[in-house]
Formats: sequence, C-alpha cells, structure tokens
Amino acid sequence: MAQTTLVASFLLGVLIVGGAVLLLSRSRFRYTPTYGDDGEDLSSRLAAVARTPVAWTVGFLVLTLLAGGATVLAVGGFDVASGVSGGATALLAAVGIAVLVGYVFYGTFVAARSRGLHTAQAAAFGSWAVGLVLLVAVAVSLLGLV
Repeated sequence: MAQTTLVASFLLGVLIVGGAVLLLSRSRFRYTPTYGDDGEDLSSRLAAVARTPVAWTVGFLVLTLLAGGATVLAVGGFDVASGVSGGATALLAAVGIAVLVGYVFYGTFVAARSRGLHTAQAAAFGSWAVGLVLLVAVAVSLLGLV
C-alpha cells in the first residue's frame, strides 16, 4: 500500500509541475509580477535560464545523482524497507522512461524542423513518434515478451 501511495504522489507531483510549466509558457496570466528593474516576467526569466549551459549541466548532474541513488537503493541490498526499495525502482523506471520519451520527441521534433516544417507540425510528428513507441511497448507487453 505504501508503494502505491509513493508512486501516486510522485505522478501527481510530475503532473502539477508539468501543468505549471505549461501555464507559464503559454502566457495565460493577465498579471505577471516583475522581478527587479528589468521588467521581465517569471516565464521569460525561466526561459532565459533554460537556455544557459550551466542550467543543463546542473540538471544533468541532478538527474544522474537521482538515478544513481535510486539504483543503489533498488539493488544495493541495504537494510531498508521494501517500500523504499520498490519506490526507488519505480523512480528509476520513471526517470528512464522520461529520458527515452524526451529523446524520441526532441529528436523527431528537431529532425522535422530541420526539414522545413512548422513548429506545430514538428510537435505533431514528435507526439506521433512517442505514441508509436508506447504502442510498441504495449504490444510487447501483451505478447508476453517482457
């Protein structure tokens, strides 16, 4: 029961953060507070930070440490509760799936944009590629190969 609660709270947290990023990137707020004297809003400041190599490096290091810690907890054989070990395995699987989906979507998106398609068309191709990977995973699961 504790493992189900842990997975559900993790997925809900991912959903909340994703919704916040979506709302901030679409400029749906009528009032945006300014920070400092430059007059930039929060979404443009976050976009500027996301364009820096330091942010990507720190994000990669955090993701690597998170995956390493989850791996050690999942297979380390330490004297931890089974819920923590199961939660670490679920976290490791979620990180792996997120990296795979991001790689497939972004690769397809960039390839479509480099061929002259518009952003919406490239996003549609990226979503189609991720859906195709999902369908293959479901088919393999139904066939009992995994």
